[in-house]
Amino acid sequence: MEKIKISIVIPTYNRTDLLIKTLQALNNQSYGLEDVEVIVIDDCSPVSPEQEILKIDMKYSLRFYREPGNIGQGQIRNKSIKLAEGKYIFFIGDDTIPQDNFLEEHMKFHDKSSDIAVLGKVLWAPELRNEFMDYIEKIQFHYDTIKDRNDVKLHFYTSNISLEKKWFDNEEYSSKFRNYGLEDLELGYRLENNGLRVVYNPGAVVYHYHTYSFEQFCTRMKNVGISAVIVARLHPELRRKYIVPFRLFIKAGSFILSRSFVKHVNRRLYWFSNFVYCYLEGVEEELGN
Repeated sequence: MEKIKISIVIPTYNRTDLLIKTLQALNNQSYGLEDVEVIVIDDCSPVSPEQEILKIDMKYSLRFYREPGNIGQGQIRNKSIKLAEGKYIFFIGDDTIPQDNFLEEHMKFHDKSSDIAVLGKVLWAPELRNEFMDYIEKIQFHYDTIKDRNDVKLHFYTSNISLEKKWFDNEEYSSKFRNYGLEDLELGYRLENNGLRVVYNPGAVVYHYHTYSFEQFCTRMKNVGISAVIVARLHPELRRKYIVPFRLFIKAGSFILSRSFVKHVNRRLYWFSNFVYCYLEGVEEELGN
């Protein structure tokens, strides 16, 4: 094998079937795989996926590691970065299935420019789509708020992004975050302040195989609210963005609109009001700590 150029890091937890699909999709890339490695780190799943994934006939180098205890996605990715041998690091999830031109679409930007991160697009898998999943897609991934595709701010989504490893010489995921949510955006914010320019290529697509129920997404929004306070503590200049002004007034309004009778009048207003209420609950909880 040639010297490694690309390291694809995939943290995983208890999703062996989806992980296998992700690894198989990487096998089908239009981009040459001779200098590509994939690093899978299992965050202490109840059953290790090692035996199953090693059955795949891979065109790339695969390295598997297993943590003795659960440490969370951010810290798993920190370990992956240290293990990576490539010039470029690609971040995807164990449930994000890349299209065949995924690597090619990222690398055509890296080949033309240095000191950039390439942000791809994450879409729900077509077979998972319904009215609710379509609605929360723009809440989870704010691609529609990107103002300049050649200089994207606060959209460092590690479900689909790539950059040179050198950017992690002095930065890593913060250990302050206890739950999933905003830990990648906070890291991206620091990297952007260090001079990294993020460019958006919607042609680099991964399909996200992750369904949410209404209750699960409400829980997610509460966790994001908790993380928002952590971001504001680390970067006070972002406080107004993440710690909503007049939040007690907004919380009272969202509480009224989150009552079940609203669902029969306007489902989307009901969903949105519940998400806002849960987010602000998370904010208040963390502010009290």
